[in-house]
Amino acid sequence: MLDLLSGGTEETFGVIERELRCGFWSWDLRSSEMRWSRGYYDLLGIEPGSVTPSFAAILQITHPDDRGPQAEVERVIRQASTIRRKFRVIRPGGRTAWLSCQIIVFVNTEGIAEKAVGICTDVTAHQDQLYSLRISDERYRALVKASGAVVWIAKADGQLHEVLNCDHRGEVQGTVLDSGWMQLIHPDDKEKTVRARDEGLREKRAYEVVHRIRRPDGSFNWKRSTGQPIVDAAGNVKEWLGISVDLDNGSGRGQSRRITGAQIRAARGLLRWSVVDLAKAASASRATIRRLEEVDGASSPNDAALPTIEAALSKAGVEFFFPETGKPGVRPR
Repeated sequence: MLDLLSGGTEETFGVIERELRCGFWSWDLRSSEMRWSRGYYDLLGIEPGSVTPSFAAILQITHPDDRGPQAEVERVIRQASTIRRKFRVIRPGGRTAWLSCQIIVFVNTEGIAEKAVGICTDVTAHQDQLYSLRISDERYRALVKASGAVVWIAKADGQLHEVLNCDHRGEVQGTVLDSGWMQLIHPDDKEKTVRARDEGLREKRAYEVVHRIRRPDGSFNWKRSTGQPIVDAAGNVKEWLGISVDLDNGSGRGQSRRITGAQIRAARGLLRWSVVDLAKAASASRATIRRLEEVDGASSPNDAALPTIEAALSKAGVEFFFPETGKPGVRPR
């Protein structure tokens, strides 16, 4: 194979092949004679001299799923087409290896192909790594889907560039990624959402906010959204990973998410509102306010006054929170 490395020696050629884990072959298109380097024999797992070099010999150990395209190589080369491809070979003992091959075709002055040279490299480790990454990505996406949570990824400046498991599709999904995600936030929750996000970006720390997000049908449900910075060794934020968990979905959370009478009383206390003040702000009767406040827990989900009362208190500056453990509470925004 010294004709492939003009001026070199067999020893030099062997060092190059061993270090780069590569091999070469040449094919005289006039005589159909094919030659393999020692490195190429090693890539195929074939003892030098045990077989006559040919495309048929290569095809015999090629993985069954790759034999169709591999069989076309000879025809393509005769058409003077330079090609690149990857294929698997099955080595003795059943071990499978991935080979990446670039084939260069040399033509004469009349444009007729006379010779072809193949430069092949063992890329098994790289392919195994890609396979592992693909499996990890599939598992990650399956876990996201099973959790029912919305997962989002943002650039260092907070700009969304990927949303997984989102109910919104098509045009709405495109709007979400184009800084239009605030359109999905309940009007009364936008200010605290932006404040929490901006503080996290500025201080390069995780942040959390409980807010209402619009469903595709126009209604709203409560979610707890958490953003976590992904930083490099120097402490610079590379991107943000976030998750939004549905607080109204399953496990009785819908029941515990409804504001309670104790929360209404506490909210009035924070605002220094009387029953009359709240009734006026929520367009509800004083009797309704008193009835709801008599019970410490949540009232019936069908109580039409609850949404307007909660909205009035939220608009006035009260935030309702519902911890996983402990009692629901209120705090100023």
